[in-house]
Amino acid sequence: MKKGLCLGICLGLLGGMLAGCGQGAAEEPLPGTEETLSEKETEETADISMYHKMTVDIRQTYQTMESFGTSGAWWSQYVGGFTECVDDSGVSSRERIATLLFDREEGIGLTCYRFNLGAGSADSRKGTYSDIHRRAQSFETEEGVYDFTKDANAVWFLEKAVELGVEEVVLFCNSPLERLTDNGTAQTTAGEKSNISPENYGAFADYVMDVAEHFLEEGIPVKFLSPINEPQWEWTEGQEGAHYEPGQTAELYLAFLDELESREALADVKLSGPESGEWGGRALEYTKALLADERLAAHFDTLDNHSYWSDETAKKSYRNYMKVYHPDVKLRTSEWCEMVNGSDVTMDSAFHLAQEIAEDLRILNVVSWQNWVAVAPGGYRDGLIYIDEKSQKFRALKRLWSFGNYSRYVRPGYVRVDIQADAREQEKMLPTAFTGVNEDGKEELVMVFINDSVTAQEFVLEGCGDYDRIAVYETSDARDLECVLEDAFSADAPVTVPEMSVVTVVLKKE
Repeated sequence: MKKGLCLGICLGLLGGMLAGCGQGAAEEPLPGTEETLSEKETEETADISMYHKMTVDIRQTYQTMESFGTSGAWWSQYVGGFTECVDDSGVSSRERIATLLFDREEGIGLTCYRFNLGAGSADSRKGTYSDIHRRAQSFETEEGVYDFTKDANAVWFLEKAVELGVEEVVLFCNSPLERLTDNGTAQTTAGEKSNISPENYGAFADYVMDVAEHFLEEGIPVKFLSPINEPQWEWTEGQEGAHYEPGQTAELYLAFLDELESREALADVKLSGPESGEWGGRALEYTKALLADERLAAHFDTLDNHSYWSDETAKKSYRNYMKVYHPDVKLRTSEWCEMVNGSDVTMDSAFHLAQEIAEDLRILNVVSWQNWVAVAPGGYRDGLIYIDEKSQKFRALKRLWSFGNYSRYVRPGYVRVDIQADAREQEKMLPTAFTGVNEDGKEELVMVFINDSVTAQEFVLEGCGDYDRIAVYETSDARDLECVLEDAFSADAPVTVPEMSVVTVVLKKE
């Protein structure tokens, strides 16, 4: 992918020259910066009192991050077959897309992948579907008999994701197997409160765990099993789906827990749920139903929900409830996309995605954040990459790179720490900060800033005097997560986050 020319700098260092980093770094001052740099180089001392402050306190810690990820639903089953080369790289479309998603050098380094265990609607052709790709195969050919050569394209992406660095795989179901449902389809009958009878819960669990054992034997790091997806919705058409009332979710999870505890090979696998579609609405009903049962409460040390239609008030209310009644249970956002029709390839949707991540990190203290669908055909603000099925051509979006401002640099095991702004303008950037030890064994501080205003935001970092080196990465109209600066770090240097950009600042100790 061709990258835009540098149009400015993200960080002005007093008393130092701009030092580029990475391939294609600038060897001389960038256009439009000569006068500014010259003025700073002639100053003997810096008057930093004029700048607002962003204060980092690494002693104040919050959640420990586990992953950033995405889902393979509805695209991997055909994109996994894209073996044509559509550019000058000599590499197939599927290889390039996988690299963009999961490779940390050329892509955004996602470490979690949600694999859709289909209910078999693609095999039976039953039900009402507006899009053929919203159907899914199952591995079962008859009760207890499996063909793991099925869904080969989706499995290719699963294996490639792991090869490129995914450490956490979630097997999730939108519906039980069709043969286990009350109406014989992977969609709920209108007016019904469920589509599976309790006597079939155990058989449903058997299927999911048989598949999990197979993938573990193949070296796939299955960490979570999620049998329910957004149980509060009706799911009568459009995609595979199943409705459950809160009490039914608890009963089904108990059946799954019975089976899980009986399988030694799955000793390190946990159940994921309740996968409510939002943090408000009926979310607490489903949470309370799960955690009211002693066995389930003992099992669920994390809870997964989706962030659709969830404002700050809903998130704060959910967080406050959990702080009071279940303070030791960690939260995960396991699905979100911007629910807006129309394609968008600009920074507009990239800002919305980054702001949602920051909000969930800051309000809910989520330890994992996962985007819904990595690849999409366009027409909606969902995928990180748009694909044309006929030509196998694709386009990496600004959403991909703004997500990468978090996922590439905030690695599993990094701890969120406190960062506070002293002005409303800075607080609007939803700053987040994390400490961790990188692959070189060096301590580092990672900070992400979102500036969707038409003016640059400038401030001085306080509490960062122990760090020696700085690197700055920018996503904007002109740049796709590009390294725009690497140099010695001075605590007196004002940081500038350019207008209309998402910026990651990484401070390292030598």
